[in-house]
Amino acid sequence: MSSDFSKARRWKCGGRVFDLSRPLIMGIVNVTPDSFSDGGAHNRLEEAVRWGEKLIGEGADILDVGGESTRPGAVAVPLEVELRRVVPVVEALARKGHAVSVDTSSPEVMRACLEAGAVILNDIRAFERPGAAQTAAASGAGLVIMHMQGTPQTMQEKPDYANLLDEIEAYLRGRTRALVDLGADPESICWDAGFGFGKTVEHNLSLLKHTARFAASGHPYLAGLSRKSFLGAVTGESDPACRIVSSAAAALIAVQKGARIVRVHDVRETKEALDVWLAAEDSP
Repeated sequence: MSSDFSKARRWKCGGRVFDLSRPLIMGIVNVTPDSFSDGGAHNRLEEAVRWGEKLIGEGADILDVGGESTRPGAVAVPLEVELRRVVPVVEALARKGHAVSVDTSSPEVMRACLEAGAVILNDIRAFERPGAAQTAAASGAGLVIMHMQGTPQTMQEKPDYANLLDEIEAYLRGRTRALVDLGADPESICWDAGFGFGKTVEHNLSLLKHTARFAASGHPYLAGLSRKSFLGAVTGESDPACRIVSSAAAALIAVQKGARIVRVHDVRETKEALDVWLAAEDSP
């Protein structure tokens, strides 16, 4: 079944075409020492590959590998460090036959990871860095464009919008046009409103409430809600690693409103929540 809110029925990602009649789970494989929730947990190649395999076993459809923390206030990572962190992990997981996404804004990292077998480019900066849009459009890969107000260093200082939903939708449409004009297949482009990236608690809750608006764009919609601080503000849970229940609940709400991909740390718990909902939806 596919949500009535979502017009997207498939997502072209390199040589793969994902059926969106069921929501997809993108499991997070951070190879960073300073990510907000699990920094340092999977830094070495063997640990990262083992973690990716575990997520696949729990039900992940896609593995999203990232080598640069984008938490509020995060320090930029030198190119050679990011390459050293992510390329071997992407290559090892892709060689095992898994669908691998790379979470990066660097065109050099994008190209190296595509050569290593990645089928999705996931960019919090929506391919705005010099050369990134050209690399993305020519890649044939799935492309995740995300909205962010400011930079990871500044985004949470004072987020402000005249009209939150209008501004984010206009930005995503503009970046979509830019990529298509460069030759990207419209069916490869996925939207992400950027929960936690230059948004207050109220902004994030409004985005979740209005998921259907973005899901109706015709592009697959990805919701990256996992363990975010706004969930802690709602529940009173200060430890990101303990926001598993609220994360699964938020993912379920997003999917019910039309999100086709959820990016999560806790694959097993998210899949269980979605499986119950899907079973109820499919019942007579």
